[in-house]
Amino acid sequence: MKPTETVNVRRSSRQTRKPGKSTTGDEYDVVPPILKENQRTKRKIQPGGLSICELQRLENIRQNQEFLSSIKLLQAKQDLKLGTLQRAIRKQNKIQWSELLPPRTKSLRIQKIKAEKLLLEPHGTYSKATQVKCLRKPDGPITMEAVNMEEGSPLPYELLELWSENSIEVEKEELDLKVYRSNLKNMELSEIGGAAKVVKNRIFSSAFHPCSSRLLMAAGDKSGGVALWNLDSAMGNNGVLQFEPHTKPVACMAFSTSRPTELLTLSYDGTLRSTDVKRAVFDEVYRIKNALRTFDFLSDDSLTLVAGDWYGDIAIVDRRTPGTSHESIYSLDTTTVCCVHVHPVQKQYVMVAENSIVSIYDVRCLKESSCKPVTQLLGHSDSISSAYFSPGTGNRVLTSCLDDSIRIFDASKLISNAPLLTSIK
Repeated sequence: MKPTETVNVRRSSRQTRKPGKSTTGDEYDVVPPILKENQRTKRKIQPGGLSICELQRLENIRQNQEFLSSIKLLQAKQDLKLGTLQRAIRKQNKIQWSELLPPRTKSLRIQKIKAEKLLLEPHGTYSKATQVKCLRKPDGPITMEAVNMEEGSPLPYELLELWSENSIEVEKEELDLKVYRSNLKNMELSEIGGAAKVVKNRIFSSAFHPCSSRLLMAAGDKSGGVALWNLDSAMGNNGVLQFEPHTKPVACMAFSTSRPTELLTLSYDGTLRSTDVKRAVFDEVYRIKNALRTFDFLSDDSLTLVAGDWYGDIAIVDRRTPGTSHESIYSLDTTTVCCVHVHPVQKQYVMVAENSIVSIYDVRCLKESSCKPVTQLLGHSDSISSAYFSPGTGNRVLTSCLDDSIRIFDASKLISNAPLLTSIK
């Protein structure tokens, strides 16, 4: 054969090179890194029938499961499914209960119905714009029935006997202030008969009957109850009879100075009542729509009264006039009337505690348009709780203030501002 001659060689299909590929082995250089140890080998079959790639995939799955188990992701998934199921069960139970329960009542606001306002217990100053309607007992007399006795039981005869006893004039001895203080320090409270539960709630007012043979006390509480306590008797419960003539706190009470058989009680419910033991009723003396706060007798016969309310008004009430209204009413330059007290000698002078100022007015000069005081007692730093004339001459005025101080003023001359004599704290 000549060198220049060409020889046709038959090639098999395996040896035929496909277009676009070379036989240099480059296609084997792109295998994954996990198979680099078996380079030049496309797929090495293990005796178990799995390739190295398949084994590596299974190993990755195992490692991933171990990692998920370490962070408790699978457990969280199960808990999430369980929580969703529980919420669905609770929702279903709620739907079932809502079908059993009656529908909620719509509020008055949604129904566009105006709610009736009730009077709350006053414990501050109020403007006249806040005057509201309050719950109270029916108009007119109320039967005097003790709530701590059997229903229908009459009042004890000994109460009627003691109630009708006139006060006996006893010569009063004037004591020196040091002696008086010494006597007060020597007073003791007896364990037997010296204390009793007289009313159901907190006491707001109290008064002593003027009889001298025995000790009879009256007390008014926060819920409108009035109790009579005879220390030397076994009537009721340990000498106590309880009544309910009012529905709100009994802020002020006093026995009549001329007729000791009358006990007048004033309440926040806007009523002033008189206790008549003989008739066994609580008569109605005075009634207003607002809340009353205090009162005092304006005359020696106790037929004329002066009453103050929580809104800065004082009213003159004459019990001889038919009805339960006032004769006249005056608006003072204050938001509330804390206390009123009448001069023991000159009955035309009325002292009014107005917040942090005490004013003394002449009722003969009061006008509905303007009320100017005759004199004022200044120097208080807080609201005044009470203010009273001295019982003998009225030349001194004692005031108590919320700053825990007691002040004594000289009221002998009602022309200019009364000077302060002393202050005790």
